[in-house]
Amino acid sequence: MPILKRLSLLAWLCAASFTSLGLAAEKSSDNKKADAAFWNSVYAENHVLDVQISITREAWDAMQPQRRERRPGEDGPRVDFGNQFPYAKTKVVIDGLSLPDTGMRFKGNSSYRFASRGLKRPFKIDTNRFTKGQKLHGRTKLNFSNAFLDSAFMKEKLGYELYHAAGMPTPGVGWADVTLTIEGLAKKKPLGIYVIIEQVDDRYIGQNLGKASKGSLLMKPESVDDWRYLGEEPKAYERYNIKLGEKNVDQIRRFAKLLKLVEQGSDDEFAREIGKRMNLEQFAGYLAATSILVNIDSYIGMPHNYYLVMDKADGRLRMLPWDLNETFGTFTMGRSPEMLVKWDIDRPWISRRRIVERLFATEQFPKLYRNAVTKLMKNDFTEKKYFARIEEFEKAIAPHVKKDTDGPGSEGLRIGISGDSDGINRAVNRRVLAIKPIITRRIESVSSQLAGKSEGEPIAGRDKRRRPPNPPDGPPRVTQLLPAMDVLDRDKNGEISAREIEQAVARLKSLDRNSDGKLDEVELRPSPERRPR
Repeated sequence: MPILKRLSLLAWLCAASFTSLGLAAEKSSDNKKADAAFWNSVYAENHVLDVQISITREAWDAMQPQRRERRPGEDGPRVDFGNQFPYAKTKVVIDGLSLPDTGMRFKGNSSYRFASRGLKRPFKIDTNRFTKGQKLHGRTKLNFSNAFLDSAFMKEKLGYELYHAAGMPTPGVGWADVTLTIEGLAKKKPLGIYVIIEQVDDRYIGQNLGKASKGSLLMKPESVDDWRYLGEEPKAYERYNIKLGEKNVDQIRRFAKLLKLVEQGSDDEFAREIGKRMNLEQFAGYLAATSILVNIDSYIGMPHNYYLVMDKADGRLRMLPWDLNETFGTFTMGRSPEMLVKWDIDRPWISRRRIVERLFATEQFPKLYRNAVTKLMKNDFTEKKYFARIEEFEKAIAPHVKKDTDGPGSEGLRIGISGDSDGINRAVNRRVLAIKPIITRRIESVSSQLAGKSEGEPIAGRDKRRRPPNPPDGPPRVTQLLPAMDVLDRDKNGEISAREIEQAVARLKSLDRNSDGKLDEVELRPSPERRPR
């Protein structure tokens, strides 16, 4: 072939290649725009997803919780009393898009225990678990909350909006209308409205903190009661439940140095260095929002329901809120709602938190925190703003809530928003204020405290219960779980409420396994669980 023809052919091939690459890039850009538009419709425009789940009986049985013994050194709460939730294959159709062999597992602590005898349990889906590359509009994981103590299905969305206003990246929150089919057990069973929450992962970190933060160390502590310095060996920090960056030794060691400073640093050294190792403005905002929302089921109380990010971009630690289903004073720690709305804003922690105690002993941090509270109360946590959002959300979900025949339904939505004559949400099995009443009363209390007109009510953490030691020559002590207490105490707060007493007969009948109309010794016998002490 003549040289001129060869050069012409080469030029044509190059041009064709560049054209193909350009079209591919254009298509990729169009796909990203379409994906972003879809999630914007869900999280910002309140489009309620239609979700249909089909699962075989074998897969459903495989999803049931498996027991996990506590690992050495774990001293905090365990997920669902130590249960692990395995994934199983399901067929999921979302807004008409079929996602075969999607992974599904249960999730949650009290939200799972409360619903464990029924079908409306909290769960997570992972489209990529068994079918690599399968995505739902660019995402692979999505969390479904059953909002078991929120008959208005709004607390998570409203709560995250305040944390976002306080300066934190927060996950998108929306709703889904879910139908479940289990082979031989349920056919197209309407489960009603679920609250859906965006997954926190590396994509989320990069999108919300910036590209320089991608690859940061991401942790979700669930078994650490108070942060502790565990030495210089990076492997020891696996206890902090590392989600991303477990091989990033430099970031783990930087996190360890922060903990060492908190635990061993002098007051002067701590005050001088802590701002270099932790984003104090952001942490002040976290505590401010947590206090205003009376979000006790969080780092400051239990502690769980938060993420930690050792940010690659600036080398400082950030805290991200998570799992707000018991915010707005829903997690009570045995306190009355009348007391919770008056929680002392100057002590926004309950259990012992060394880093918070040391920060509030410095000169600057209390000012940062007070400024954050004042700003949120002035600009964001107002009746005008929040009541308008509530009205907007109610319009979006009311048609779907109406179809919920097994749950609280439309009346639950109404009373979950406004409450009864005392402001109480009587559609749930715990004495808590409905959303509008607690917003109004919390605004009154916080504003009065900021103005110096009243003092807040302090809330002390629960003392750790000391278990009696094992007998020196006998077998390990046996913890006994009473079946009657388990079925009657539906909110797992250690008390049988008046509402739970009213429902006692029906629930005790669930223990009558042989259907003879009575409960015998075997049916009332505690279920022993041996735990090493």
